[in-house]
Amino acid sequence: MELKLGNNKPGSGLNISTKEKSLLLLLAVVTMLWLFHKYVITPQELEIQRLKAEKASYEEEYMKMREILSKESTIRKEYAALLEDYGKTAGKYYSGDEQPELMYMINGIIDRSKLNIPGISFRETETAELEGIDAKLSGVSLAYRGSYSDLEKLLSQLRNNPRRVLIEELSIHREDAETLSGQVAFSAVTFGGKETEKDGYFYANEFTAQGKADPFEAFKGYAEAAEGNSGSWDEEKRLLLSDLESDAVYFMSIGSGVTGAVEKIPEGKFGRTSVRAEYYISAGYQPERAYVVLDDQNINIKYPPSSIGIWAYSYGYSPVTVGLRFQSQEGEKIDLKLSEGVNWVGWKYISASPTQDVNVYPLKLDRIYIELGPEKDDYGVLLFDRIEAEYTDNEESAENQDSFEFYVVQPGDTLRGISEKFYGTGSRYTSIAKDNGLPKNSAPEAGRILVIRK
Repeated sequence: MELKLGNNKPGSGLNISTKEKSLLLLLAVVTMLWLFHKYVITPQELEIQRLKAEKASYEEEYMKMREILSKESTIRKEYAALLEDYGKTAGKYYSGDEQPELMYMINGIIDRSKLNIPGISFRETETAELEGIDAKLSGVSLAYRGSYSDLEKLLSQLRNNPRRVLIEELSIHREDAETLSGQVAFSAVTFGGKETEKDGYFYANEFTAQGKADPFEAFKGYAEAAEGNSGSWDEEKRLLLSDLESDAVYFMSIGSGVTGAVEKIPEGKFGRTSVRAEYYISAGYQPERAYVVLDDQNINIKYPPSSIGIWAYSYGYSPVTVGLRFQSQEGEKIDLKLSEGVNWVGWKYISASPTQDVNVYPLKLDRIYIELGPEKDDYGVLLFDRIEAEYTDNEESAENQDSFEFYVVQPGDTLRGISEKFYGTGSRYTSIAKDNGLPKNSAPEAGRILVIRK
């Protein structure tokens, strides 16, 4: 038998049949389809499912938004009602950043009152919880002097104030049949708002006067009018009333269109410092004023000088009027216009002649005012230093005569102790006793007014 190898060549490999080739091709196709499904189809299906879920979520949010929008009118009405209720409630209190309005209220009460208000002091703000809400209490103390009916009017103004004010203390002292004196302490309730910045508008008081141990100290200064005027004559023969070196100064306005600030700066015409007053006044149908308050300076004037003035520094021209405001013991406010318009640059001494009616004295100088006429706007900065008074030659010659000042005897005082207080030694007690018609070994009664030889 003859064996035929055909076309097979050594090393040509296996002979695969057509059927096997078909199976291998089918396997390759299946493998490719599996790989395509795993790496292409399956991720796309997962992405489609994710997108369907996201679509369903968006559709749900869309329906909610449509539902909300369908209630827009109702929500707006409810919001307006809530806003109105909030406004009514908040309107009863001061907000944390409405201290200027509190100052405006106090100043309005003072200006409308017939009481003599010789001093104002502000206490440090306290935190309290009212009706489950954190609130702040801004404390104010007013010393007063006047009739019972005038005091009743003051308390009525506080009681009827549209914003909540808590009267915490009321002291009353009967001086005579018609005159009462004492102190009213109250707090304004504040909610919310931001802390008032020291250099903010309306009210800036880096040197806020603290409450006095003796609430009648300011009034006592009236009775001792000469005591606060123990200045000396300068080179121009003007009597120094105040060098304004004390930190007891602050800003106050009488209108909502007035803002500003007051601070002490280490630059002045005399001494170490001066008072810097910045103001922004937008006057309406009537003049508006900004005040530099000098209540705690106790600048008292016993009898009429020929002129009173102040050193003022201007950085530019301005239409404002600069002046001084006085208060009598009866509470009457008296203005003294020093300069109608600011027409200088640098330091200038501005002065004017006050009333010469001796019946209105003693007077207390309690304000420097900056006033702008109606329908005007202006802003600027002024510096103030040294308040001085000039007297006539006749008054000046009185310097060579004996002069006296007054002292109100305090509980526990002795003549030796009073001598030590005024002269630095107790040895002059006999002179004090002689000048006041007292036995030299007597104990003066508290409240008695003594004359003290200068």
